[in-house]
Amino acid sequence: MISQTALADVTAVYKMTSKDASGTQTIKYVDKRHVRVDMANAKNTMTLLKLGDKVYSITGKVVQDMSQLAQLMAAMGKSNKGKHKRSTPIKYKDTGKTETIAGIKGKVYRFVESGKRHEIVLGKHKDLQKAVLGLIEVTKAATGIMPDNSMKQMQEDASIKNLAMLRLDKEVRLQSINTRSIPASTFKLPSKPQQM
Repeated sequence: MISQTALADVTAVYKMTSKDASGTQTIKYVDKRHVRVDMANAKNTMTLLKLGDKVYSITGKVVQDMSQLAQLMAAMGKSNKGKHKRSTPIKYKDTGKTETIAGIKGKVYRFVESGKRHEIVLGKHKDLQKAVLGLIEVTKAATGIMPDNSMKQMQEDASIKNLAMLRLDKEVRLQSINTRSIPASTFKLPSKPQQM
């Protein structure tokens, strides 16, 4: 049962654009134990659903329990510890510019990761931040590791820690956000889970 006593539910929709495909990523966040991420493009729709400590991958009516993958990925990460050189901390440089995206004003930052330059717009919006942290929770639970170095370092960098992503380069852009109540049925599995 989902607790309705907590803070507002959050639904955030990001537009994803690349040279190969475009689509949307919709994050529905109630709390750390109830997060749904729907990824859709012209050809496919896939859902990652976090219920408690487990994450399920849903394609159509097929549900797969991702816990085995998470254990495998976590074990690989532990066995590779020390084999990779420590990554250089990412420095986010405030450009002094601002942008308003989906009604949220944000600051434009630049950073370099793995030799590639990026531009990111970060804004202060507690509900959007909850949705983005929900996405991180899903990724950690599904794979046993953090999504990527830049996301991890954003959570550790005190100057931007309480900000949420509005845009990343031209590939990711927030389309909308709302705090309407999310029905409990959103977090029901369509069939019995299969092990991977």
